[in-house]
Amino acid sequence: MSFLLWFGRRKAQTVALVLLATAFLCGLLISVISTSTSAGEEAIPGEGKCVRLLRPGVLGIWLGDRKVAEYRFGKDRPKPYLYPVLGPDGKPVTEDAPGDHVHHHSLYFSHDEVSGYHFWTEGRGHSRVRHEKFLKIYDEKDRPGFTSVNAWMGGDKPLLKDTRTFRFIPLGKGEYLIDICIKFVAVDRDVTFGQTKEAGLPGLRVAPEMRVRGGRGRMVNSEGGVNERELWSKQAKWVDYTGPRPDGTWVGIASMAHPSNRPYPPAWHARDYGLLGTNYTNWHKPKTIKAGQPWTLRHRFYIHWGKTEEANIAKQFERYAKEFK
Repeated sequence: MSFLLWFGRRKAQTVALVLLATAFLCGLLISVISTSTSAGEEAIPGEGKCVRLLRPGVLGIWLGDRKVAEYRFGKDRPKPYLYPVLGPDGKPVTEDAPGDHVHHHSLYFSHDEVSGYHFWTEGRGHSRVRHEKFLKIYDEKDRPGFTSVNAWMGGDKPLLKDTRTFRFIPLGKGEYLIDICIKFVAVDRDVTFGQTKEAGLPGLRVAPEMRVRGGRGRMVNSEGGVNERELWSKQAKWVDYTGPRPDGTWVGIASMAHPSNRPYPPAWHARDYGLLGTNYTNWHKPKTIKAGQPWTLRHRFYIHWGKTEEANIAKQFERYAKEFK
């Protein structure tokens, strides 16, 4: 009897040890998996129904039940950007990396000649804008969007950082606004945005059918200029790029610079082949950001039906100009 009792106790102890060892190994495995995931993928603070992660490095934006844009910020990107930006008909009004200029990424921020570093084109010898983190997600029905921090890399160190906020505002009939506020801050020394035509703060590349050259599109600015011949290098408060779809309907995306920006109004890198860049230096003078003195720019895009006159872009700009005073 005593032998049986002894054997029973030994067996129970062995089972307990096995269970404890199994629990320890499972906990260790879960910890490793969790650490690996957190190191490889960013946690998105507050994602929900209107703003949510579609896959690593791609954030989707919804207005109601309709997706209107994706924000691409993965580590493999030379710069973060919106693509696609969908028109009121649900089809893209922008183009990503077209064959003639692969460094044009739909709706993006970029500038060449920043304190000796080059951010406009891509590849060897050129710098990149690196997404660092999302500060906030605005998972709201009427103004969804996000705020993120990005580093403009001078070699392996940040030259400057930007904090950018995008808010998407529905207007009805599929039309909507994209409001952007971007604040540039020098990291540890003065930073100068040089005089170059290769600038887009922000930049826009429209869908192929909307181009003036190679499509049947049209550009109009706030001063009454039409197309590249009358727009390129000219100062204006806004520029509207419109074009027809295959079914004959017209759509457009108007780019508006807020009057609080300095210098003002900007000149425009406006091309018939589909580029529209807001330029604050080449036709003004270089812009130097000193430590503790951020440079803030506000911009609005109006995605709309019809040609410039039909959409009444001038009135839309008047409304925008009265905001953020």
